[in-house]
Amino acid sequence: MVDNREQKFHWEHIGKRRPPSHPVIQTYSSRKLNVILQNLRLTFPKSQSDPPYTLLEVGAGNGFFSLGLAEHFDIKCLDFSQRMLQLHPFAADRKIVGDVCRLPFHDKAFDIVFCANLLHHIEDPEAALSEMKRVSSKRVVVIEPNARNPLMALFGLIVPTERGTLRFTRRFLSKVADRVGLAPRFLTAHGALLPNKTPLPLLRLLSPFDRCIPLGFYLIGIFEPK
Repeated sequence: MVDNREQKFHWEHIGKRRPPSHPVIQTYSSRKLNVILQNLRLTFPKSQSDPPYTLLEVGAGNGFFSLGLAEHFDIKCLDFSQRMLQLHPFAADRKIVGDVCRLPFHDKAFDIVFCANLLHHIEDPEAALSEMKRVSSKRVVVIEPNARNPLMALFGLIVPTERGTLRFTRRFLSKVADRVGLAPRFLTAHGALLPNKTPLPLLRLLSPFDRCIPLGFYLIGIFEPK
């Protein structure tokens, strides 16, 4: 269903992308980050002298979520595409070219591992999630398209590089997480915006629906090691 070579070619030769500062991207990412922060169930540092939690963002792309995450965490960003990381706004020392199925970090190197819209692009999401669990000591956070949403399912059928979307339901994500030793702390459907496709004039109309709703465009899962 997913061809890694096709995916690699696509992301290395991708054209123009909306920047993280685009209003649709800001709404799309900030609403989801608010839900995640409210449901991580971690005690955040109460003063600037306390060190922040460390976070690895895998499949960071050009930084849709990175800027918001960096406001709360000590973040490193990994992606297998040099092209995408060239578009990413962070300094070079915070960006790593690497494979999520072979993460170049020791066990429990980070408090949290975060990925958004990555697992449906790879052949073996279980291997990727297993690696994410290995390098996380507290939480693994996943955002993926929701195949139960008719528009997302249609998108997966039409666009070859999005074909992996068709697997991703709550049940599938929960089963994969369980097989690698992750227990769900929070799992919901969320959103009504497509970050690169929603026209800016429709943002005001769709913004009220960009929240937790039964057939939201995306799944948000927060997991912890068993």
